[in-house]
Amino acid sequence: MPAAVSPAVNPAIRTPDQRVRVFISSTLQELSEERRAARDAVTRLRLVPVMFELGARPHPPRQVYRAYLAQSQIFVGIYWQSYGWVAPGEETSGLEDEYQLSAGMPRLIYVKTSAPDRERRLTDLLTRIKNDDSVSYQRFSNPAELQRLVENDLAVLLSEHFETTRTEPDAVLAGALPVPATPLVDRDKETAEVEDLAVRQAVRLITLTGPGGVGKTRLAVEAASRLAPAFPDGARFVDLGSVRAADLVPAAIAAGLGLNTSGDRLVSDVMTYLRARRLLLVLDNFEQVIDAAPVIAGLLAAAPGLMVLVASRTVLRLSGEYELAVPPLPVPPRGSGEPADYASVRLFADRARAEAPGFELTRRNAQVVAEICRRLDGLPLAIELAAARVRVLPPQALLARLDDRMSLLTAGPRDLPERQRTLRNTLDWSFGLLSADEQALFTRLAVFAGSFGLPAVTAICGDAVQGSVIDTLSSLVDSSLVRVEPGEEEPRFSLLETVREYALERLCDSADWRGVHDRHAAYFLALAKPAETELHGAGQLAWLNRLEMRRENLSAALSWLVGHRQPELALDLVWATWRFWWLHGHAAELARHVDQILAHSDDMRAHQRALALSGAGFVRFIGGDQAQALRLLKRSLPLYRQSGDRLGMGLTAAALGHLLASSQHEPGYASDLLEQTLAQLREMDSEPLTEPERLQYLLDVALASNFLGQIELGHGDHHRAADLFTDGLSAAHSAADRFTVLISLYDLALSRQQQNEMDDAADLLRQGLSLAAEAGDDPSLAYYLEALADMAARQDNPQRAVGLLAAASALLEAKGSGWLHAYVPRAPHGPGALAGLRTRTTDAAFRRAQAHGRSLTAAGAVRYALEQEEHS
Repeated sequence: MPAAVSPAVNPAIRTPDQRVRVFISSTLQELSEERRAARDAVTRLRLVPVMFELGARPHPPRQVYRAYLAQSQIFVGIYWQSYGWVAPGEETSGLEDEYQLSAGMPRLIYVKTSAPDRERRLTDLLTRIKNDDSVSYQRFSNPAELQRLVENDLAVLLSEHFETTRTEPDAVLAGALPVPATPLVDRDKETAEVEDLAVRQAVRLITLTGPGGVGKTRLAVEAASRLAPAFPDGARFVDLGSVRAADLVPAAIAAGLGLNTSGDRLVSDVMTYLRARRLLLVLDNFEQVIDAAPVIAGLLAAAPGLMVLVASRTVLRLSGEYELAVPPLPVPPRGSGEPADYASVRLFADRARAEAPGFELTRRNAQVVAEICRRLDGLPLAIELAAARVRVLPPQALLARLDDRMSLLTAGPRDLPERQRTLRNTLDWSFGLLSADEQALFTRLAVFAGSFGLPAVTAICGDAVQGSVIDTLSSLVDSSLVRVEPGEEEPRFSLLETVREYALERLCDSADWRGVHDRHAAYFLALAKPAETELHGAGQLAWLNRLEMRRENLSAALSWLVGHRQPELALDLVWATWRFWWLHGHAAELARHVDQILAHSDDMRAHQRALALSGAGFVRFIGGDQAQALRLLKRSLPLYRQSGDRLGMGLTAAALGHLLASSQHEPGYASDLLEQTLAQLREMDSEPLTEPERLQYLLDVALASNFLGQIELGHGDHHRAADLFTDGLSAAHSAADRFTVLISLYDLALSRQQQNEMDDAADLLRQGLSLAAEAGDDPSLAYYLEALADMAARQDNPQRAVGLLAAASALLEAKGSGWLHAYVPRAPHGPGALAGLRTRTTDAAFRRAQAHGRSLTAAGAVRYALEQEEHS
């Protein structure tokens, strides 16, 4: 076999004529029209087609195509029946030689059907090509179809190449654009219109509207992938399908941007992040949170480089908005002689081949498929659901079933669009094809918000199935009603939002509605409570990550418990998971649930009402609303005393003392309260406590000690403060609780610094820095960087201080303000600190240090801080 020809190495800076070159390989005689079609596809994308017949006549043919291949970046092979000419003295034809020489570059292969006279050697070659999993292999029937396939595949290939070169291989980008499993069929006109609006007309808000299942999301993703290169900060995707309230949209956007933020900082953090960026934001399933439209207007006003692409069934009705209605796919008119020219038929054929690899669109079945597409009004979801059954039902059998079901087309509500009624009937039809077990399980799966695992299905919905749950679930996956989520560990599943809405209607009409939701809430309440190994240390991280994957279902369980007057169970879930909501930046979402619990707390027992009041106080505490937090915590404290819950009282009193001190409100009372709290807690030290009670006791001691220590530090009693911080750190370490250890390390480092014990302070800050990095807690990491910057400034190292402050500022802009700011006094930071440092170094050195700091990733900032610290 000849050695592979490596693509030529190009310089990093290209002249305008050096566009991507696409080598087109085929026999010249039998595929001349197809070669022209492929050439046209390449040139439409403004790429360069490389073809044997275009030049280099004075040279031998073999030298020509070898040289052309060496200068090409993409290989397109087109084959039909002929293996091609084998030159004297050669073992393979030029056609096979070209394919072998293309090793190492992306290869797109297209095979024309049907081919009754295909030569054996070509058949053997195609078998080898088909078995190569690095090659894209597709069939086509005519030049027009080939042109569409080549154009679409090249666009997808280039988009994927851009994404893989733009990001680090192992990076997980929050809000990254989904990678579609299949190519988009015939949306070139709509995609081009979006691109024209965004690029040529500079429209900053485009809303794709249309009924469920018409393909708004898929079109938005395709358009965004093509537009992304024009935005230096890329494109982000936020699915609002599981967001049920308009006031949670800012939190969802923040999460999609990778921000860790909450409370009154949430919107401002999002605006700060977007203000200096040029970024494309894709918002999906907006129709159910339409009242959040003013939030989008505010973001656009604050961030001139932001463009928003929305997929919604309803227009937002904002100034500057451009609505683009997404139509169904074109369907062949009756009597059409070429059904394969229509996108709806091609979509059916593509999806049918994926389900049944032997499926082919023939003259015999093409008109039947065309009629199926007409009956389904060209709606992509309906067509895909139909095509998924080709494995067991040929097109004629499908059409017969559609005849039975489509008699219901006019039976839907008259105030709904015709296409929406068609989609519902399509789903009715799909549901009718299921067995009794499949129907029962499918209906109950509607209880899940977001993704779900097999154990949850078994526990919550298993009684609906007579046979195997996994077999029945697999059948629903085969029916395209349930999706398998990508992942390498335990499988997870989800329902398309439109499909879930349909299943919810059926569940609501059944006798299972309340029972399934009660089991769902009970399951996630039990799952959320940490085991003893997950209460501290490395197990705590695993527990937090486990809950993140199930966040949407936890939120749904809370909504059900609150909405159906089960506030005590809701409180159990809140207090079992509060660390998760805070440490992972979802405090705003928790606040909404806690407020709803509090609204129904008048009839609760004293202890439950205390939990509700203090829970509402704590979420306002972290959100920055100190006045409300004080009011709520003060109301809860006597109820804890009344109920005899000394641990709950200790936690609440500690937080109350901290708030009173930090707000300069009743400072004397704050000290007295914290002293009394610590004294009462120490009385419990010798009492027998369960493991959860012991950990709660240590948490209370750690917080109360730190908060009292902060007051003493403010009064100048450094030794007393250091003793209290040491006690707090000891308790936090005993509990192996990441939350209180981060607070205690920071406070103790601050006191050591005040005592001029710089080595000890630096060591404590290094510990906290590493702990925050291990947890992926970038905002807390940033606060530790600020503290190290303050130390560097005190040690006459202004350039290091500038670099650390710049790195911290970049992290807080990118990830939000987090939670630690509510618990500790922050080191000097911001414009004032930088202005002071600017006077202590040259302008050039200041700019270099600042640029270097802002360029660092979180991991890079940690390395920079630790390395510099070791050498300082």
